Amino acid sequence: MATRRTKKWIHVKERKSKFATRQATRSEILHVEEEGYIAPDTVDNEDERIDDLTQGDIKSSVDIFSAQKRFDLQLPLYGPYHIDYTRNGRHLLLGGRKGHVAAFDWQTKKLHCELNVMEQINDVKWLHIETMYAVAQRQWTYIYDNQGVEVHCLKVLDRSLHLEFLPYHFLLAATNEAGYLSYIDVSIGKKVAAYNTRIANGNGRCGTSVMCQNPSNALVGLGHAGGVLTFWSPNQREPVVKMLAHKSTLRSIAIEYTGTYMATSGVDAKLKIWDLRNYKCLNEYRTSSSGASTLAFSQKKLLAASYRDVVETYKDLYDEESSSSNELPRYLLHRSPNGSSVSSLAFCPYEDVLGVGHERGFISLLVPGAGEPNFDALEANPYQTKKQRKHAEVKQLLDKIQPEIITLDNSVLSEIDRKAFVRKQEEKQKEFNFVKPKELIVGADKKKGKIGKRLARKTQIRDAKLKEFLQKKQLKRQKTKK
Repeated sequence: MATRRTKKWIHVKERKSKFATRQATRSEILHVEEEGYIAPDTVDNEDERIDDLTQGDIKSSVDIFSAQKRFDLQLPLYGPYHIDYTRNGRHLLLGGRKGHVAAFDWQTKKLHCELNVMEQINDVKWLHIETMYAVAQRQWTYIYDNQGVEVHCLKVLDRSLHLEFLPYHFLLAATNEAGYLSYIDVSIGKKVAAYNTRIANGNGRCGTSVMCQNPSNALVGLGHAGGVLTFWSPNQREPVVKMLAHKSTLRSIAIEYTGTYMATSGVDAKLKIWDLRNYKCLNEYRTSSSGASTLAFSQKKLLAASYRDVVETYKDLYDEESSSSNELPRYLLHRSPNGSSVSSLAFCPYEDVLGVGHERGFISLLVPGAGEPNFDALEANPYQTKKQRKHAEVKQLLDKIQPEIITLDNSVLSEIDRKAFVRKQEEKQKEFNFVKPKELIVGADKKKGKIGKRLARKTQIRDAKLKEFLQKKQLKRQKTKK
């Protein structure tokens, strides 16, 4: 900071930061939409409970457009199903355990593609746009387009169990049966890193039971047997965080969008809420005998949990009132038809919709207050056209973040790397002390330009006269010999 140039650079950065803060504050005026929740008419009425409301009651109380978002898909032959929504919340991807894959626009019910891969499917995941998605099949991981055509076969991702896609880094992370965590850069098709978690489960293998990502810093969280939870970065061979979350095997992990809170559930029938700023447990709740099999956070910090065929939604898990009582603050409850066990949960971005994948198909549930009412069209636009999608894809590639920047602490990115600065200064000092040999100074070519041409002509005339003189002299000598 001693140099004037560095001080000026810091001053400019501070000025831009203040300007961005003012602009963000002013842009809040444009957020005209507000989220809404279900609330009883009278607070003191104990007989009226919100969690007693059924989906039929909610559907009959909303408008026609919102009522169309509540639907069921009966697919009893190929379940259980894994589901995934795109970042803009417009498209839905279904993957059945027995090989059925379907991608469609769930709002207009327009089917993009439907195929059967004739192989076991472990997980499905959308990539950076809705025209490409990854399917973790029994042997390899495949990439398909929205027409159902196989684009690529990733043989480096073999026997994958779970998939996670990092949209800002274009990284596809996968874990397999042997406990290896692999990263693939889908923009160039290159394997970035692959590490062995080396945490054995009950069978003596290094497997992972659950997987999730932290949207704020792009760290991948893995749950292991014995309740061990680890967070990984592609830059380190060892986990950046290793903690004991439960005293038994983890069943599910979920991290909310801001990366502040995390929910974990284990076989010990406990649901814990963690603060990821200091990795401390805020609340601990007692659940059913087997614990929550799947967890999912919404954009407005609602938590959904599944217990066999029951789906529960919780609200205000971080309030002091809920932390004082050991009862979960239940918001809504739904039971899947025919007693089908729930296999996957996902909240739809920018919509008050919860997607549920179970053994016999898919259910779309209405959960008022779950989605963010205001969206940034430059970040994720649910109404983008084909031309806007192409421009957005190019912009994402230009703004791609390198994997080396993935760290535990995001504040490090805004600081000066003092170690690298000192190392560069030492290298410059070594080059400065090194005595280089004298360089040979080569004179300029005089045969260039007008003066050079004139000198060349004079040289040619002089050489011609000298040649003529030598020829005459040679003729004289021959005559004298005769």
